[in-house]
Amino acid sequence: MMATPHMLAGAAIGRIARRPWLAYPAAFASHFLFDFTPHLDTHGLFGVKHGGPTSLEASVAVADFLIGALLVMTLSRRQPDRRVMVGGALFGVLIDLVEYVPPVGPWFKNWFGAAWLVRFHQDVQHNLTPAYWPLGLGTQAILLAISIAICLPRRRKRETVPQVAHARLTG
Repeated sequence: MMATPHMLAGAAIGRIARRPWLAYPAAFASHFLFDFTPHLDTHGLFGVKHGGPTSLEASVAVADFLIGALLVMTLSRRQPDRRVMVGGALFGVLIDLVEYVPPVGPWFKNWFGAAWLVRFHQDVQHNLTPAYWPLGLGTQAILLAISIAICLPRRRKRETVPQVAHARLTG
C-alpha cells in the first residue's frame, strides 16, 4: 500500500485514540492489516519484478510520503490532538521507513531481532499487479476517504437552552 493511506489511517487512529500509548501501537498494527487488503504499491506500479527499486519507484515513493505528510499536517492543524495524530501517522508508516529507507533498511532486514518482523510484513502483503488497478487503488481510496473524514476538524456545537426551559422562559 502507498504511504499516504497508511499515514492518514495512523492519524485517524491518533484522533480517535487520543492517547499515545494506545494510538501508536494501534497505528503500527494497522499497517499490517491494511497491507493485507488487496492494493497496489510503488513497486507494483514502477518496480522491476524480483529487483531492487528503480529511480522512478524511489521518486514516486518519496513524493507519496511528502504528500501524506502534507495532508496529515494540514488535517491536524489547530486540532487538540495534533501531536498524537502526527505520531500516529509516523507509526502507521514506520515499518516501511525502517525496512526500505537506506542506510537503516538493509541493516534492519538482516538484523536477527527484526528479521521475523520483516518476514511477517512481506508475508501479509496482498500486492496486486497493475492489471487490477481498479481494486488496488480503490481499496486505498476508500481508506483515504474514511481517514480524511475522521481527521477533519469538527465544528463545535453551540450550547443551546433546552426547548423545555426555553418555553418556560418565553411562556
